[in-house]
Amino acid sequence: MDALDYSIYRYLSSDGAIRFWGSRRVIDPHVPMREIATKVGLSEAGVRARLGSLMERGFLRGSEVGLNPALFDTSLVVSELPIAEPREVRRLFDEIALVEGVTFARDILDEESRKLFVYYVSDNPGATARRTALLRRLSPDARLRGPTPYWLPPCTLDPSRLDWRLLREFREHPDATLSESSKRVGVSPKTEAGRLRRLIGSKACWWTIGSSSEEMPLALLSVTLRPDAPAEVVLPAIQAETPEWMPVAPDGYGQPPSRPEGPVAGLVPSEAPAKLERVVRTILSLDGVENVHRTFALGSRTYPAWFDERLEKASPPR
Repeated sequence: MDALDYSIYRYLSSDGAIRFWGSRRVIDPHVPMREIATKVGLSEAGVRARLGSLMERGFLRGSEVGLNPALFDTSLVVSELPIAEPREVRRLFDEIALVEGVTFARDILDEESRKLFVYYVSDNPGATARRTALLRRLSPDARLRGPTPYWLPPCTLDPSRLDWRLLREFREHPDATLSESSKRVGVSPKTEAGRLRRLIGSKACWWTIGSSSEEMPLALLSVTLRPDAPAEVVLPAIQAETPEWMPVAPDGYGQPPSRPEGPVAGLVPSEAPAKLERVVRTILSLDGVENVHRTFALGSRTYPAWFDERLEKASPPR
C-alpha cells in the first residue's frame, strides 16, 4: 500500500476523521467519489480503481450496518481478556460467541501485552455482572479487566414501523442501492433517501467496513499531552510534521468527547517498522507531547446474533 491508498481510506469519512463506534471503523457509504478525488489529488476513475484494488486484496470487503444499542434501551461495555499464548485467540473468539450480548471482539497487541477486547451490551448492572462473570471463566488464568463503559453517540430517534423495516433492510443488504432496497421495503427511493438521512443523522445506525475484511496495516497512536499543552495547539503540529497522521475524532474513541482529559489519537501506517518509529520520534519531539503509546490490531470478529434477534422482533418479516 502507498500514501494514496491510505489517504483514500482516511476520506471514507467525509470529514477525514476516524471514528470507532463499537470499536469498528465508521464510514460514509454515500460520500461522493469526486469529493474523495479532490481531497487526495486523484481523478474519480483513479479513486474507484484504488478502492477496487483494496477490495480485491481483502482490505475493504463490503460493508455492514451497525445499530446503536440505545435503540433497545441498552448500553455498550468492554472487557479485556489477557492473551498468554497466541493459540488461545481462536478458542476465545469461538467461545465468547456463547455469552449473550457479545457484539464484537478485537485481538490487539500494545506495548504492554496482547489482549482480546470484548464488547457487549447491557441494560442493567445485573446483566453486566453475569456476562462479565462468564467472560472471566473463559480467561486462561481467570483474569479480566473491566467492564468499562464504552461511549457511543446518543440516539435521538424513536423509530416508526417503517424505520424498523428500513433498519432491517440496511442490516441485511448494506451494499444495496437505494433503488434496490426501496423496492424490497415497498417505498419510493425518495422516501427511503429521506428516512435514511434521518436514521443516520439521529445516530440510529451507521455503516462500517465489512467484518470479513482484512485488518488494515495501521497502528493506533495514543498521544499523552503535558497538562499545560492544549490539544488545539499540539494537534496541528502533529498533522504538519507527520502527513501520514489520520486523526481519530473526539467522538470516535469510546470516551465522551466532552472529557477534558480525552485522548489525542491517530492512525498511521505500520507495515514499515522503521518508518513507524520515525513517526513516533517526530511526535515525541513536539512541544507539549509527553508520551506515545502504540497499539496494533491483529484481528477481529463480529457477533450479529443479539442485534439481529431484536431487530427481527421489532420488524418481523412481511
